[in-house]
Amino acid sequence: MHEKELKIGDIASLTGLSEQDVRALIQTYDSLFTYRTIGPVRLFPQKAAKIVRELADLSGRGFSPDEIAEEVRSGKKQAAPAEPVEEIDRTAAPLPPEVVIEFGVMRDTLARQERRIVTLTEELEQERELRAREAERFQKAVNDLEDRLSAQQEHLALVAEWVNYFDRQMDEVTRPVFERFRRTAGKKGDSGQSPGRSG
Repeated sequence: MHEKELKIGDIASLTGLSEQDVRALIQTYDSLFTYRTIGPVRLFPQKAAKIVRELADLSGRGFSPDEIAEEVRSGKKQAAPAEPVEEIDRTAAPLPPEVVIEFGVMRDTLARQERRIVTLTEELEQERELRAREAERFQKAVNDLEDRLSAQQEHLALVAEWVNYFDRQMDEVTRPVFERFRRTAGKKGDSGQSPGRSG
């Protein structure tokens, strides 16, 4: 006579765990379970409930997934014939939901976070290199502008010197002419007044 096969919901009822926790444990420790499928439904032998209970107990005690799997495998070899599932249900107190950690979900989440951290680190490094190249280009442009500005200032200083030089030369050239013109105009004025006074 074949033993009754269990669905996920049956295992959850027998162990006191939620169906979500049972699925997470079965998914994480898939190699520990045997089952057959009918359409989308998986049917487990009754010993699956005991395995799930052991996994939940070990998970609550802080073992790593590898340690838990090894403990269950070695326990299955050394253990006496499995006690009936009903007995497990009577004697084993269910863990509170917050104690049962969904290791499969947690492991996947941690793996995703690690991949994301690696990606972000690579992107950050690329961004730093890009910014360093841009800073180098900006510094070169600033240096070029400073060189051009310095050359223009030197050119303007040279032009200013020439302008001052030509202004001085023009002053030297024009001053004697004005002085001669003033002296000549003054003499003419003086000679024009003398006859008027004498006559």
